[in-house]
Order: sequence, then C-alpha cells, then structure tokens
Amino acid sequence: MARPKLLGIDYAAKAAPVVEDWRRLAKTGTDDEKRRARAKLKSLTTFELRGRTNPLTAGDPVAKDRWPRDLVRDYGADIPNLFRFELADRWRGYYSLIGEPGGARIWILYLWDHRTYSKQSGYPKR
Repeated sequence: MARPKLLGIDYAAKAAPVVEDWRRLAKTGTDDEKRRARAKLKSLTTFELRGRTNPLTAGDPVAKDRWPRDLVRDYGADIPNLFRFELADRWRGYYSLIGEPGGARIWILYLWDHRTYSKQSGYPKR
C-alpha cells in the first residue's frame, strides 16, 4: 500500500485540552508533575515524527469491536479508521487518518490514561 501524503497532524476536541494541560504542568507543576508531563510530551513528539514518516505504521490498527464507546457520540459515525499508540506513563492515544484533497491528515482523537483507555475500549477488568 502506498504511503499517503501527510497534510498535517491536528488535535481534536477531546485531545487538545490534555496536551495543553501537559504543557502547563511541564512549566508550572511540581517537580514530579513536570517530569511526568515532559515524558508524555516527549513520547507524543516521537509519535508525531513516526506519523510524519509513515502515518499508516505510526500506530496499531484497532479492531472495530474495540473502538471506544464514546467515539460516535464525540466525533460522529464517519470515522473511517482508528489506530492506537502508546505514550509514556501508561497513557494511550487514538488517531484517525482522514483523507482530504491532496493527501491525508492525522487527527489525534483521544489521549487517555490506561484506566480510561481500558474502560472505553471494552477490555475486561483484571
């Protein structure tokens, strides 16, 4: 499969406030909050670099039965695909590759801690 031309990486409504919170904590949080926020931001930067190289292999495809329960409510039923990626401190992210005239754009839909990720994805409790 040919690699699509990437037009950009954007943060959707549910992911953007999380990134802003990490940026704020990296500057003004306690020492532990700064360390954790910087680690998450660094792993997010690594994901973005992988996404720019090849958006189809930057994350793992998610089976339709494991899509988050709130996805349709939050973003509508027109999401064509869903990929997941791992971040520092057991956080997870979901993104979709959306075709646009001239290429495709990565939309980061969610950034969740592991507990929220497991609950939304329908994984059983251990």
